Amino acid sequence: MGLYFKNATVSPIWVIYGYESPGCEGGVDWAKKGWYQIMPASTAKVWSGWVGGDCWMYYAEDDFGHIWAGPYNTFVPWNNFDWCWNTASTSGKNIGMKIFCLDWDTMDHTKILTL
Repeated sequence: MGLYFKNATVSPIWVIYGYESPGCEGGVDWAKKGWYQIMPASTAKVWSGWVGGDCWMYYAEDDFGHIWAGPYNTFVPWNNFDWCWNTASTSGKNIGMKIFCLDWDTMDHTKILTL
């Protein structure tokens, strides 16, 4: 059981994902975690457990300027992190994340990232 990201491109990608986290500081019930480096044709498990009935967010980029992004803006640092949604620092950047929701009976889900 879990949430996976598959790199279906020819270059390494870096992934951040967002997950529901009731009670997270700042009054927003979401958190964010990253950066996961995923090599071409590889898959990374980012969440262990049942994924159904929840919504998830993600952002990804590669070294050539390709970006998988959406309208849900948050700040992320340059280094690895696991933060509440509104947490920020003095070193990093603002990104926009995409959202997707899964049916309650979904045990595993793989988000395939391709150009």
